[in-house]
Amino acid sequence: MKKILFLALITVSIAATAATDPASDVSFTVLNNFTAKFLKAENVDWKVTPQFIRASFTLNGKEMNAFYDSYGDLTAVTSKMDYSKLPERAIKAISLKYPFPPYQLIDCIEYRSAENEVSYYVSLLTEQETIVLQISPAGNVSEFKRMSN
Repeated sequence: MKKILFLALITVSIAATAATDPASDVSFTVLNNFTAKFLKAENVDWKVTPQFIRASFTLNGKEMNAFYDSYGDLTAVTSKMDYSKLPERAIKAISLKYPFPPYQLIDCIEYRSAENEVSYYVSLLTEQETIVLQISPAGNVSEFKRMSN
């Protein structure tokens, strides 16, 4: 009798843990593909939306995100990077067109598609708006998005 009660408690405990675990909404295929590619990932946090599945994690001290489609295929990987690591041509163009102040650097990320194509995104903030710039590996800069604050 004690064994049956103990097994019932374990089953309820496991079910309750799975129901509150964000990774429980992630398919086995996505989890398997993520683990195969990012074996040493730490502090993994999952977000599931109708458009994508995102794993936010740390790998070798670097903050990263991996995006998967509903089939479990990796679509992109992003990581934070130092502004100084951008192509020199881009740094010059940004500093001329968006000088500090009034533009303040918020974020700089590297975006790598599943096909291994790289681009960079820089977020700049002013009192009135936030601007997201897209930068090619050659250093070409274009406005990706402009939003009022």
